[in-house]
Amino acid sequence: MKKIFLVFGVSLILSASAFAEGEKKHGPCKEIREACTKAGFKKGDWKNGDGLFRDCINPIMQGVTTVPSGKLPLPSVDAAIVAACKAKKPKFGEGKVGSK
Repeated sequence: MKKIFLVFGVSLILSASAFAEGEKKHGPCKEIREACTKAGFKKGDWKNGDGLFRDCINPIMQGVTTVPSGKLPLPSVDAAIVAACKAKKPKFGEGKVGSK
């Protein structure tokens, strides 16, 4: 029985380690970026009103609810995720909002 417990204990440690590794790859800022991408925003397309950063990420990070020049609605992102992203990368999303 001790051997089974030991194997199980090692398994738990490995699982926790794998979870922590996954969390590093999929942090809060990446979740925001993925939400914007899934909503149809495209990198570098800010002149058309659906740019990834100017029309989605920056407004979300700055607390702007609508972008006047934006043509897509902003996706819903939990405020806790935004706060976690700001804590991890304080300058993420500080750029201009919209194309005007």
